[in-house]
Amino acid sequence: MSIEHLHANRRVEIALQPKQARLLDLVKNHDAVVIGLGGGRGAAKSSGLDRVALTLMYEQKDCIACMVMRNADQVFRYHIEPMRRDFPWLEPHLKTSWPAKLRIGKSELDFSYAENYDDVERRFRSANYRYIFIDQAEQFSEREIREIRKSCRRPGKHKAKIVLSFNMRGAGIQTLRKWFYLREFNRDEDPNDYVFLKINPWDNIEWVRPALEADGYTEFDYYAWSDEQRRDYAAARGEYTRQLATDDEVIRAADWFGGWDSLEGAYFANVFDLESTRISSTAVEALRKPWAQHWIAQDWGKSHYCATYWNFRVTLSPSEAQQHLGWTIAQPVNAVVTYREMIVSEMTSAQVARKIVECTPAAERSRHKAYFLSPECVTDDPNSVGSQQAKELRAYGMPGPIKADNDRIGGWSLMAKLLEGAKFHAVHPSNGPYQDVWLISSECAELLKTLPMLMRDPKNLDDVLKTDKSQAKIEQDIADAVRYSLKSMLAPKKKTEEMVYQEKMNQADPAARMMLAFRHEQKKIMKRQQFLPPSWRANL
Repeated sequence: MSIEHLHANRRVEIALQPKQARLLDLVKNHDAVVIGLGGGRGAAKSSGLDRVALTLMYEQKDCIACMVMRNADQVFRYHIEPMRRDFPWLEPHLKTSWPAKLRIGKSELDFSYAENYDDVERRFRSANYRYIFIDQAEQFSEREIREIRKSCRRPGKHKAKIVLSFNMRGAGIQTLRKWFYLREFNRDEDPNDYVFLKINPWDNIEWVRPALEADGYTEFDYYAWSDEQRRDYAAARGEYTRQLATDDEVIRAADWFGGWDSLEGAYFANVFDLESTRISSTAVEALRKPWAQHWIAQDWGKSHYCATYWNFRVTLSPSEAQQHLGWTIAQPVNAVVTYREMIVSEMTSAQVARKIVECTPAAERSRHKAYFLSPECVTDDPNSVGSQQAKELRAYGMPGPIKADNDRIGGWSLMAKLLEGAKFHAVHPSNGPYQDVWLISSECAELLKTLPMLMRDPKNLDDVLKTDKSQAKIEQDIADAVRYSLKSMLAPKKKTEEMVYQEKMNQADPAARMMLAFRHEQKKIMKRQQFLPPSWRANL
């Protein structure tokens, strides 16, 4: 459907897809004040929020609303830039510097973001809106959503409402599942305040519009088909939707079908709690000690993503845990803090190493005692990824790479145990069985987004599902990098001769490295000679 509005004495048109029009109807006419819009990826949810917000601003004349996401880049990418592209007449009324805002007459739309709970309090504690749209609400915790909702209170003849748009995987998805699927609420909540609208990738005609034109169909024809017909057509003819429909079984359940039951397959679903694990950059520095054990880990990739993480490990006293984390514990705990991430692609091994140096402050470089790299990258070959990176890193006093521990099952299990420890300590006034925890800086946004997206392998429930290696999926590379990081440092396998050799090479000066390499090669030759068949066998 298309809705015409009068803008600066001329008629302008806002087109809405059927599910977007249904969302508009819920906002305008339904009694519920919390509206969930969820489903598969690429379903035009963000676009729908824009169109609904604009329509309300034109129709109600004094509409004060807010569009919020987790970070500023997301707001620009998914809302500000699309609005400039799709509705060019708004350009003179759109302020893109922070605080970003759109004004249409007396109506206003604030563009906002909140990277953590402190941001939420700062931006929304005194705010007063009629409508709030939280895009990618799965990235927000229940506490954050409830705090934002308190600012949805503007009086008038139109009821104030909050719209939560989300994909079926993310840090806060279990909260959304509780509200919109299981229908579980607090005692003082009215279930009638919540309503859910399912939206699918095949509801978005834009993915198949070129195919429809080539096949002689119109937009009217497409939306006249049954839901099953549109699903099958999008799976066969849409370039993007075909990828979703043919992905791994577990991933497809979430990203294509948008099923609530797909959440049961999330590997860290029961142990990852965003608010317990995420800490601010200020808290990171407060927890860091001069004597803390520092290290780096990387999952190498050139055509795929190359993910690198910086970490340190400290012991926190009960008083420090209370002061910086708000935890009440009886005994000290060991905390691993992942505090910096670097994700690049299409860079050579030397370029990546130089980037690591650039991202590491000069005073910090000598603190790092280990650098764990994808095992296949660390060899004696002077042209290998590890050798090339070592040249760059050692020039600045940083350690060269050693082979990471690639124990997948043990690595995922260790990560889960550390996350569970953080979740436990955040709510229990005792240590229980957890002496080790994992804390992640808010600066590691991609990691925090990735952990709740990792799915169990249905053929091996102790492992994380491996996706098609021909597709570059950032969450897979991030997951491997942090798995290397934690497993290699905290619970490594028994060191092999090769690992001992690499560690000695890492610490030796150039002259000593030449002698170590010579001796190492001699040992290899001797071992090969030991396994030669006896000379008398040649005469048989």
